[in-house]
Amino acid sequence: MGLNRKTQTRISQFARRFGGSFVNLIGKSLRLEVRGWGRFQHLAKEGSPLVFQFWHGDMFISWYLTSPLKPAAIVSQAGDGDIASAVLEGLNYVTFRGSSTRGGRRAYQGMLRYLRKQDIKISAFASDGPRGPRREMKPGTYVAAQHLNGYIIPTATVSRWVLRARGWDKFAIPIPFSRAIASFGEPIKVNPKLRGKDLDEALKQASELCKKHQEDLDNSF
Repeated sequence: MGLNRKTQTRISQFARRFGGSFVNLIGKSLRLEVRGWGRFQHLAKEGSPLVFQFWHGDMFISWYLTSPLKPAAIVSQAGDGDIASAVLEGLNYVTFRGSSTRGGRRAYQGMLRYLRKQDIKISAFASDGPRGPRREMKPGTYVAAQHLNGYIIPTATVSRWVLRARGWDKFAIPIPFSRAIASFGEPIKVNPKLRGKDLDEALKQASELCKKHQEDLDNSF
C-alpha cells in the first residue's frame, strides 16, 4: 500500500473495531445466491478436516459466508496483513501470521497444531497469494489438506457491481445490494501419501478444478 507505519497502525485499529461489521453489513445487503453449501456439511459433521480454497481477489463474500464456521487462516506479516488479520478476527477467524519469506513455517505449524485440537477442523487459504500470479494455486492449500488428511472445498464468488483494487489480485469489494453468487464446488479428497511428481500432478489437477469452478461461474453470470 505504501503507507507509513503510523497510518497502517491506525487503519488496523479501525479494521479491528469495524472491519468485521463492515463485511457483514455489505454481505447482508447483497442479493446473494449460495450454491453448493450442502456439499460439505456431512463432512463437517463427520469431523473431516475442510480446507476452503479462496482466490485472493475474490475473498470478500467468502469471508462473509464462512465466518460462522470460525476458520483458521494464515495472514502475511506485512503491513497489509495487519489490516487483513484485524478484519478476519472481527469475523471469528483464528489467524496465524506468516508468509513464504517471513515466519511462514512457524505460522503453518501453529495452525496445524491448533486445528488438530479442534472437533471441527476448518481452515481457509487464499491459494494464489500472497503475490500471485492471479488464480494460480500455490502448493500450500493442497499440502495443508494433506497434513490434515482432509478435503479441499473449491470456492467461487462473483458480484454484478464491485469496487476493484489496482493490485495484482484485483481485490473486489461488492457494492451494497448488488446481485451476487457464491458457489462451493465438489470436495476434493487429497491423498496424504503423495510426494514428488505425483504430488505435483495432484496439485495441478486440483488447481485446474478450482480455476475452472471460478471461470464457469464467471462465464454464467
